[in-house]
Formats: sequence, structure tokens, C-alpha cells
Amino acid sequence: MRANGPSSLPRQYLRVLYRCSAVAACIVACVAESLFRLLVRRADRPREYALHKWNGWLLRRCGVVVTVEGTPPARGLIVSNHLSYLDILVFSSIMPCSFVSKSEVKWWPGIGWAASLAGVIYIDRTHPSATRNIQPEIAATLARGACLVLFPEGTSGDGTSVRPFHSSLLQAAVEDRSPITAACITYELEDGDPRLDVCYWGDMTLVPHAVKLFRKGEVRAHVRFSLNRRAFADRKEAARKLWEEVSALANRVPVLAASNDREQV
Repeated sequence: MRANGPSSLPRQYLRVLYRCSAVAACIVACVAESLFRLLVRRADRPREYALHKWNGWLLRRCGVVVTVEGTPPARGLIVSNHLSYLDILVFSSIMPCSFVSKSEVKWWPGIGWAASLAGVIYIDRTHPSATRNIQPEIAATLARGACLVLFPEGTSGDGTSVRPFHSSLLQAAVEDRSPITAACITYELEDGDPRLDVCYWGDMTLVPHAVKLFRKGEVRAHVRFSLNRRAFADRKEAARKLWEEVSALANRVPVLAASNDREQV
């Protein structure tokens, strides 16, 4: 961990300004490209493509290096642990995909517009029926052959453990027999503690946390995909087995695909 002396402060502040401007440019580009594709009704690429294209551009300018282990699925549900708002940018940079996200994101200036145009599904956790209400949207997204990323812990954490999965969020995929893939995301930071400077959890607030993160040097995001692509008949069994797989990936335990569990294409 590097010490930050007074001479490094101007460089850090310039880094923050540069990265904030990159975020603004990315939002404008995502919204513009999504609106263009909507107006001309282009169907050659999925609606999630704009986020995929511009999030990769943004991460490179924000000093985030993404490495991938395993093969990302072409379709179906992806379940992962959840550590930070960076998770969405990282997964989206790897492949065109949509997400199930908390409803607050919809009202974030700029970010909410881009997310909505890309087909993000919002869940309002203040309502008891929230999970049931979004099941048709999840089913429709999976039915059109898209990739949908879900964080079934229901909240983000500091990366020290994987919280139990909420099985109700898996119901639509289980009913439709959609293939489900486990994944795990981890972070490393060259001049800080990823648990405090990258992970976003507890009573942290977005703007101060993002400004602190933007002052840092290179962030390394590592995503591991399971070899398994499988459908489940029971959502509770799915939650248990997928939690085991994500936990194994987090502990860097090889997850080998059983032949009868692999998706038959």
C-alpha cells in the first residue's frame, strides 16, 4: 500500500476530474446510442449492447482492469455475489447483459436513464410483493435469449463471505427451465483496501465513496464463471447449490461441471 504525500494530491484531484468527466461522457453516449437504436428499430444487436460497449470504454478510462476466468454464457441467468456498484459495469463490459437492480438506481440522474434504456429490471424492496411483481419481466428477458445478471444476496457486502441467497428471485428462471450460471467477482487495489475503497456496503454513501475510489490507482476486477450451465426444478435447491458454487468460486475452489448438469444445446 502506497503512502499518499502532499505532492500526490494534485494528481489525485486531476484523476477524479478526468474520471468524473468520463462517467458523464459514458452516460451521454449510452443514452444517445440507445435512443438511436430505439428510433430506427435496429435489431442486429440486443438493447444491452450500448451498455456493453460504453461501460468497457469507461472502465478503461477509470483504471479498472477486468480479467475473466471461464466462459461467459451466451444466454440465461447469471447469479453472482455483490460487492459494489462497479459490479454492474464490470459484468456489462464482459458481455451484453441486463440486470435486476434496486429501484433507487432508476432515479439516479443520467445513470438511471441509461440503465432503463438497456432493459434493467428494478425491484422495490420496500414492498412485500416486490419479488413477485418482477417475475414477468425476468421471464420475458430470459425468453428473448438475453443474459440477465442477478445478485441474489439482495445487498452488497465487503467480500469476506457470501450471504445466503434469496430463492424467490430465482423463481422465473426455475419455472422456465432457463440455464443458470454461477459467477463470482473480486477486486484488488494497488493503493488501498478493496473492502473499504471498492466494496460499497453498510452505511456508505455513493458520492463520497465514488470520489474516494476515483482518487485511487489501478483497480483489478476478476470475474470467475462456473463451468456449469444448468436448469433447476426447485428454487430452494437452486439457491442452495448456486450459493455453494459462488462460495467455491470466491474461495478459488475449482468447480467442475458434471456431464448431466451441463446445458444441452
